[in-house]
Amino acid sequence: MIIDKDHKRGFKITLGLILSLFMTISVIMNSGYLKFIDSVIISSVQKSQGGFEDRLMHLCTTLASPKMDIIWILIIAFFLWGFRHKIVAIWSLFTIIGGDVIAFIVKNIVRRPRPSLHSAADTGFSFPSGHVFGIFIVISIIWIVLLPLIQGKKKQLLIQIVTFIFLILVMMSRIYLNAHFPTDTLGAAFIAYTWVQISQIFYVKYAPSLKDHFKPVKRSYL
Repeated sequence: MIIDKDHKRGFKITLGLILSLFMTISVIMNSGYLKFIDSVIISSVQKSQGGFEDRLMHLCTTLASPKMDIIWILIIAFFLWGFRHKIVAIWSLFTIIGGDVIAFIVKNIVRRPRPSLHSAADTGFSFPSGHVFGIFIVISIIWIVLLPLIQGKKKQLLIQIVTFIFLILVMMSRIYLNAHFPTDTLGAAFIAYTWVQISQIFYVKYAPSLKDHFKPVKRSYL
């Protein structure tokens, strides 16, 4: 199996839950230190606007939109299915769809308003950032599923570096464009990380039994 048992997964899930709950509760309580963190990061990210930086931020936020996240996963699942990694393809779809449901539920529990100067195109609540949440899952699936299929440590490392930089740029773009507070993006990353760890448990548990359903049928010719 591409995804194996991880004896450290329990610790990873616990850590992710602690960070996710801490950030979520802090946002609900509208804590002062959270406002301070947001103001410091916002002033740093938005200190210079226009030109190449403006185009880059708009490009990153477009490529990481929730609709695009679904498209990326559909493309990944299509190729996985074609190369006979059908269970992993299904798991990838399950992970992004389940993640979207979780993000929607958290948004409507916390109900944090967006920054006052946000674009009219950015509707809904602010916490967690849907862009960051979705692209974190996409990148996680790339690391978990696609990297093991790529030969060469240097190629794998290059993909990890490029995708990590892109994640950071997406987080910055949501702040730069006044779509989210910085803590919305951090919270999204924590919650998405926790969900990806939990989703891998489902794969490890159910993938062996699903293999029988996807075995090629042997035909006998008379």
